[in-house]
Amino acid sequence: MASVGIRKRVSRRTGRVTYQVWWLLDDGSQGAETVRSKDEARDLVAKKRLGLTRGAWQGRQRGRLPFSWWAQQWWEVWAADPDRSPTTMAVTESRLRLHVRPWFGERPINKIGSADIRRWQAHLASSTGYPTLMQCRSLVLRILQFAVDEGAIDANPVRKVPSPRRRVDPDQVLDATRRRALTPEEAGQLLAQFPLFWWDHVLCLLGTGLRFGELAGLRRRRVHLNRPMPVLQVVDTRYQAGRFGSGFKPRPKSDAGIRELPLAPLVVEAIRRQLPPGSDPSDLVFTGPGGGPGGAGHAGVPKGTRTVLSRHNLHRTYQTALAKLADPTGELRPTAARVLKALRADGPQTTDQLTETLATHGRAIRSATMGAALAELVEADLVASAGEDSEQRWAVLPTTPDPLLDSVDLHGAHDFRHTFATWLEDAGIPARVIDEVMGHEATSRVSQQRGSAMGAHYRHTTPEMAERIATAIEDRLRLVLEVAEQVLEAHPNRSAHRVF
Repeated sequence: MASVGIRKRVSRRTGRVTYQVWWLLDDGSQGAETVRSKDEARDLVAKKRLGLTRGAWQGRQRGRLPFSWWAQQWWEVWAADPDRSPTTMAVTESRLRLHVRPWFGERPINKIGSADIRRWQAHLASSTGYPTLMQCRSLVLRILQFAVDEGAIDANPVRKVPSPRRRVDPDQVLDATRRRALTPEEAGQLLAQFPLFWWDHVLCLLGTGLRFGELAGLRRRRVHLNRPMPVLQVVDTRYQAGRFGSGFKPRPKSDAGIRELPLAPLVVEAIRRQLPPGSDPSDLVFTGPGGGPGGAGHAGVPKGTRTVLSRHNLHRTYQTALAKLADPTGELRPTAARVLKALRADGPQTTDQLTETLATHGRAIRSATMGAALAELVEADLVASAGEDSEQRWAVLPTTPDPLLDSVDLHGAHDFRHTFATWLEDAGIPARVIDEVMGHEATSRVSQQRGSAMGAHYRHTTPEMAERIATAIEDRLRLVLEVAEQVLEAHPNRSAHRVF
């Protein structure tokens, strides 16, 4: 509560009497002014009190403004921070647009109470996941606190409502959920589904635990491959933030993201293969394959051109690899795919019947081409034949997804980051060191589990520990490549379609 008062002061040296008017405002600011007479002091107190009353009245008037107005004011202040990540801005704008503004909208901010917050939380909990709910709650808390600081409302109703607790997933407790981390054998099976162009990218992600933006922003000056222990430095980061643009940031989101990673020999080889000719220190190490279509009025990008790596391109490639594991028919040549579709639609048929069917429903094919297509289907264990040569009939065999998909829950390239951290833990690397190479920022809760902050201050990552990390990753990556090459040897038609 703001207050104003008068203090009488008497000088010890001269005996002169003065009056000090002091004030303390709601925002914590305070001040004082000295005047000569008591009347002047009373006049000054009256002016200060009038100003406080007028300011409080104006603040209360602004409490009638809608939540959307205050959300916009908060956004303009928050987004003005030059260090604000465009990706963070894009996520925050999406949360406001989808989950916050539609509910509170044009409601006067001084009419939003604890009951409204409870109803909103319950509604959001039924339609979104726990992380989204907590992020949206944080946004509403900050917007309403902004209104409190501006004097529009007396208290923040979000603070009176307990945050929802995350309910324990029984499947997770009972170890019945699918994991996101891959074993080396599983990583090899997945790698075999990628075009060869992407193998070095995947090996580097598996062998370093880099986030996509850190991989896409890696410059030549940040890799030191000729040191006794080769390292990679994480500093520059690529971002793709929708309407907030795309480009490169000179540093990651948190200070913990600036780090140095020891490199296994196979990762060093992958980086060497990707380094462009020349010695420009600003050259990107990992780039896209080119060959994409041009925009309106622009020519397409020639195949093989080094283009800036796109998150969406890598994600599409990853999902295509998963689709191949789920359905082996996804990688067939066009003619073989047509033959398989005809057999599935019309049942077992002879070669002549298949030729007639395809001629009726599209372009006719020659007998030699039909033979090659059937041989491809037989080799892929998708079709089998029965009967004598004159009455030989071809029938579809049942197909099942790769059992790998029953064990893991894969989403995208971030799965490789889960895998890297899990491999290090399997190798006995201390949790503090794993956090360090992953670029994780410590929290007080985590510190309680893993030791004190002072203890962490005295513990250092030695060259021997870096060597242990590189060795553990190297052993697993060798197994990844062995499995991937075995898959290609068992299905030689796959490598024929891969892009270098």
